Amino acid sequence: MSWGTELWDQYDNIANHTSKGIDFLEKYGHFVDQRCKIEQEYASKLRRLVKTYIPKSKKDDDEYQFTCTHAYKNLLNELGDQAGQHEMIAENLSTSVVSELTNLVKQLKDDRRKYMVEGQRIKADLRSSLNQLTKTKEKYEKAFGASERALDAYNKADADINLSRAEVEKQRVNKTIKSQQFEDAKNEYASQLQKTNEAQAKYYNHFKPQVLTNFQDLDERRIKCIQSFILKSVNIERDVLPIVSQCLDGMAQNAENINETEDTRLVIEKFKSGFSPPGDIPFEDLNHDDTSGNNGPSARNGGGTERDDADSRSINGSMASMPIPQKKSLIGTITGNVRKRSGLRGLFAASKGQNGSFFEKDDFSDLPPNQRRKRLQGKIEEITGKICQETAARDGLMKMKQVYEGNPALGDPMSIQGQLTENEKRLTTLQSEKKKFQDYLDEMDAPGLSSVTTSAAHLSVSQLSVKRNSAVSSTTVRPTVQRRAVSLRPV
Repeated sequence: MSWGTELWDQYDNIANHTSKGIDFLEKYGHFVDQRCKIEQEYASKLRRLVKTYIPKSKKDDDEYQFTCTHAYKNLLNELGDQAGQHEMIAENLSTSVVSELTNLVKQLKDDRRKYMVEGQRIKADLRSSLNQLTKTKEKYEKAFGASERALDAYNKADADINLSRAEVEKQRVNKTIKSQQFEDAKNEYASQLQKTNEAQAKYYNHFKPQVLTNFQDLDERRIKCIQSFILKSVNIERDVLPIVSQCLDGMAQNAENINETEDTRLVIEKFKSGFSPPGDIPFEDLNHDDTSGNNGPSARNGGGTERDDADSRSINGSMASMPIPQKKSLIGTITGNVRKRSGLRGLFAASKGQNGSFFEKDDFSDLPPNQRRKRLQGKIEEITGKICQETAARDGLMKMKQVYEGNPALGDPMSIQGQLTENEKRLTTLQSEKKKFQDYLDEMDAPGLSSVTTSAAHLSVSQLSVKRNSAVSSTTVRPTVQRRAVSLRPV
């Protein structure tokens, strides 16, 4: 199918169609350009989102040691990689589609303009030939009329016997002239008609079909390029889908790695103090006085039982070696002790400096046992890493010194000696620090230390049992006040 033959009389519609086609191609280019901006904006917002929620400090990193939070952190990293793929889509669309499409639109507009100029030129040539034919035809028709009138006048004059021979001859000469003019106009008209027919044949059979074919090629090239650009856009996005799929697979894998049992264990390891739970609070016999005089067991005839007396003796015996604190109410004592032991560190609260700020002790003795052990082990591992670095540096310096000694042209061996001395000082300091913290750890793991620490932790609770001193009359016996034994456990 060819526009030159099928649409030979639709030049204006073809010109309008090709113009709209190029406008559509340009519109598609604007669409792809907006798509690039959306992809870029989406990637930028994803990166901003990741940057907002990714841990920014060591304190935040500590919160991501659990499997669920670690999976969340990896999810953010995968999301950042996914944002990078959207940036890749935007970049490839911009360079491979938008840029080429813009150049193509410019080229198609230039070609169409050239074809339009060519079409206007050949159309103007045909119109000029037709105008010339019209003029020659009008001249030919005018000459024919004059010739016919001259012939009629001659015939009339020749038939009129009243006219002189001279007048008849005059009409004959005029007829001859008009006839010759008619023949000349006829020949000119015939020649111009031949030229016009040739120009019209070339116009409709060659020139115009060629212009319409050029328009057809231009439009087909535009349509083919649209197809190519759409496929290229799809392939650009398809190329990043495997990586995006890997990011999604990584997110799913991180989700599968979440382990509630492991997180529970990590919580225990993070917050375990190492203390043993406190024992039962001993019974406080408010009616028990000294065992002398009328206040002995034989004098209490009002309400005491043998079980109460046995409990009292047992409690008093266990408290004989403890200092007797000032009398306090039971509720007040509990409240005070619980308040003092609030928090994970409890009795191992951090020391307070002169300016009111808290600081940890060098041996971490202000921490609970389990937390102190972790901090000491972490400190030892940190120092061990530094020792390995310094040792590797020393070995490198020794090799360099040997090379300098073997070839003094490369450098002065004594210049390395100063660095070796500084390295040795750092190693000595680090080893001393490591030994110090190792001694702290060994002392902590020494037998009996845990029981002493636990006793210190329970000291405030043990003081809840207070021996009540009350004055008793020597001549009267006060009735014994019975109270139920209360077992209190810290919340």
